[in-house]
Amino acid sequence: MKKTFQKTLIAAAAGVALMSAAGTASANSLLFPYFTTTAGAASILSLSMGTTAAAGGETLHYVYNYGSSCTHFDGNGKMTANDVLQHSIASVAAGGFGKVVGTDTSTPFYFPLKDYGFLTVSTKSSADARISGEIIVYDPSNGYIVALPGLDGNNVDTRTTGEGDFTNITDNLFNLTTYPSDLVTTQWYGIVTGNMNAAITAGADWTGKVNFTNNGVVYDNEEAPYSGTMTPSATCAKILKPTDFMNSAQISAVGKNGSLVHAKAAPVAPATGIVMLKQMVIPVAGYPNGKVGLMNREQGNAY
Repeated sequence: MKKTFQKTLIAAAAGVALMSAAGTASANSLLFPYFTTTAGAASILSLSMGTTAAAGGETLHYVYNYGSSCTHFDGNGKMTANDVLQHSIASVAAGGFGKVVGTDTSTPFYFPLKDYGFLTVSTKSSADARISGEIIVYDPSNGYIVALPGLDGNNVDTRTTGEGDFTNITDNLFNLTTYPSDLVTTQWYGIVTGNMNAAITAGADWTGKVNFTNNGVVYDNEEAPYSGTMTPSATCAKILKPTDFMNSAQISAVGKNGSLVHAKAAPVAPATGIVMLKQMVIPVAGYPNGKVGLMNREQGNAY
């Protein structure tokens, strides 16, 4: 499997410097804000275990939330103390390569479909086990090649009621910006955060929700305001486009100049906030499918 992994990563990184956030936090629940296994795309997860783990191996609970309906799918893997586990998100049957090191005795839990979404991974055998990690996303149809760090949940005992507790993520104020629309296509993948434990325990879809407002005005690159209120919402996770935050007249007014929206998300309990992952695509001749994609987390509580 190692050569297959190398080919995937080399193809992904050709002509591109792959960078990820240094000092990724460790926790006993991690949220990986985006994966894709759609045709031609690949996502590669890397997990590391701290110095404490259950004897015989720490059980890891993977919870995939996938597709436009943010559907729940879960299962267990296993790692030992001081271990590293690296694997494709997609199962071999779904086009993945499996483990980066085929002889690795750790156990992943793969995703069996071609789709997209977000993932949480939690320790389940001991109260003090801590994991850290990142995910590499390669999507040539959109030009994406990016490494995203796992976002840490509260360090509570995930064997019982603490799994999926992301109430420490409270982002709700965003300065959402777009480049001129004839140069860059922009959208956001929003993941609603909060305490997901009840849904995970029940094997149910996460129903945390936020209601947005654009504060009744949109600005162009010369600070010119254009009034008009838009109030989109997101449940569990949702792809949000500029047209969700601007009406057609506002889009027409600011589109070719770039825009700024002071967006505010109001969480509905048990939600506490939302992670906004900005996804931009730029046409560039010579790259796969003539595109280069950029992906980053929007700064929350920004204004």
